[in-house]
Amino acid sequence: MGSKRVMLQNGLGKLLRSESLSADRIVDLFCGAASVSWFAATELNKTVAAFDLQEYAAVLAGAIVRRTRSLNPRTVVDEWIVPAKKACRRMAGWNDASKLDRKAPNTATWRKRSQELCDSNIGAVDSLVWCKYGGHYFSPTQAIALDAMLKTLPNKKERRDICLASTIIAASLCAASPGHTAQPFKATRTAGRYLREAWKRDPFTYAQQAVEKLCPLHATKRGQAHVADANEAAKTLSANDLVFLDPPYSGVHYSRFYHVLETIARGYCGAVEGVGRYPPALERPNSAYSRKGKSSEAMNNLLATLADRRCNTNPSQE
Repeated sequence: MGSKRVMLQNGLGKLLRSESLSADRIVDLFCGAASVSWFAATELNKTVAAFDLQEYAAVLAGAIVRRTRSLNPRTVVDEWIVPAKKACRRMAGWNDASKLDRKAPNTATWRKRSQELCDSNIGAVDSLVWCKYGGHYFSPTQAIALDAMLKTLPNKKERRDICLASTIIAASLCAASPGHTAQPFKATRTAGRYLREAWKRDPFTYAQQAVEKLCPLHATKRGQAHVADANEAAKTLSANDLVFLDPPYSGVHYSRFYHVLETIARGYCGAVEGVGRYPPALERPNSAYSRKGKSSEAMNNLLATLADRRCNTNPSQE
C-alpha cells in the first residue's frame, strides 16, 4: 500500500532524520499505511502523532507508535493465530466453503457458487467479511478465516492492536483486486487467473508474517494515532512539530479497495452494493483533497494553519 516505503530508503528517510533534529515531535497528517509513522517512531527517537481520515490507517500506525516495547511473536501467534484457525473450522459455512475450494471448478463457476454460498442462509450469516465480501474480494474460506481472526482478537490492548493490524495487512495482501481498485477481479479469460491466484492465498500465513514483522517494532517514545481530518488536526499542533504531508492525490482515492480494510478495522459495515461492494455513502471518508474543485483550497488552508502554528513542514514529492 503506497510507495513511501521505497521513498524512505531512497532519500526521504535521510531528509526526515536531518529535519527532525530540532523537532520535539513528528506529525504524519495523512499517515495512510503508516510507513512514515513507523519509521519516525522506531528510528528518530521522537514522539509521533499520526492522523488519517480512515480507521484502518490509524490502526496500522497505532500498532507501532503507541507501543514502547517489543512483544514475543511466538506468544502472539499461540494466543491468536492458533485459536483463530480452530475457530474458523467451527464456524457455519466452513465445510461447504472447504468443499468448494477442493473441487476448484472453472473460475466462473467457482466465483458464482462462492457468491451463492456467501449469500445463503446456511453460511456464517453473523460474520462480517463473509457477508460483505465473500465471493467477491475473498473466497468463502478466506472470508471465514478473516472473520475468525476478528472474533479471536486478544483482550490486552497492545496485542489486540498488533493482531488487528495484522488482519488488515493479511486482507490487503489476499484481496482479489488489482492495485486496490474499487472492484474485485472478474472471472474473465484475462482476469480469471488473477482471481484464482488471489483466492488461493492463505490469510493465516500473511497474518502470521505480519505478526512476526510488527512484534519486534516499537516506538522509542510513546506516540498517538487518531482518526481525524488533517485540517482540523493541524489546529492543535505547535511550533516544535515537524509535519509530514502526503495528502490524497487522486479523485478516486477514497473510492478504492480501502473501504474493505475500513470495514475490517471498524468491525462493522452497513449494507453493501454494486460490483465494488461499496458501503453507504455516509460511511465513506469524505476528503476535500480528493475533489478537483476543493483540493487547492484545502491545501492552502492547511499550509496557512501550519504557518500560523509555526510548524516546520515537510511535504511529500510523490
